[in-house]
Amino acid sequence: MNKQTSFSVEIKDMIRRNGSIKVLLADSDLAWQQRLAMLLESEPDIYLSNIVSTKEEAIRASVQLDVDVMILEMILNSPKRDGLDAAAEILRNKELPIIVLSSIHDPEVMVDAVVAGAVNYITKSNYMDIPVAIREAHRRQSSLHADVATIIRNEIELIKRKELHCMLTPTEKEILQLIGLGYRQTFIRELLGITSNTLKSHVRHITRKFDTRSIREAAEKAKRRGLYDQHYAT
Repeated sequence: MNKQTSFSVEIKDMIRRNGSIKVLLADSDLAWQQRLAMLLESEPDIYLSNIVSTKEEAIRASVQLDVDVMILEMILNSPKRDGLDAAAEILRNKELPIIVLSSIHDPEVMVDAVVAGAVNYITKSNYMDIPVAIREAHRRQSSLHADVATIIRNEIELIKRKELHCMLTPTEKEILQLIGLGYRQTFIRELLGITSNTLKSHVRHITRKFDTRSIREAAEKAKRRGLYDQHYAT
């Protein structure tokens, strides 16, 4: 390659870099680095700014480099899931859309990634969808990849339901379930064998926990969150 050709390539590369979505890739697997580099370099509006292999490099590069989106592998130093630690550290210091790309299909790990601040989670079997995810993340319109969306939503719903059960006492749960089924407070008081003042105290606690103005409103909210056990629906 002569000097003129080399200069021309540099100019074209500079133009592409300045007008494209700049991406930082963090993955310790050399084969995947090459595969993803080939994919991203084939996209005219995406520029692979840098590739790093460790948690420390990922954190340092995210701060020092001018990048728009980061692709992050969950495991940078096997068997640790240090990609999550890297994401949490990066997002404490910088607002950067992070897409997790991983071979891990564990629902709990997927939820952990989203809770840590990742805007998307894509399994490596669907890595060809990365360019679309990058563009969405850059526009701040990122939606969870169909590959994991249902799994993550189900896991989050389960977590919320567990939190709800922990938030309420057994008696409060019974009262809410009975209210939700349409029973009056007089009947509930007699059924549970408690005084009027005790029932009123439970109602106050429930409405405060749900931040509602009435016990019926709290019961509706609890129903939407999936509190009611099947055996009460009779």
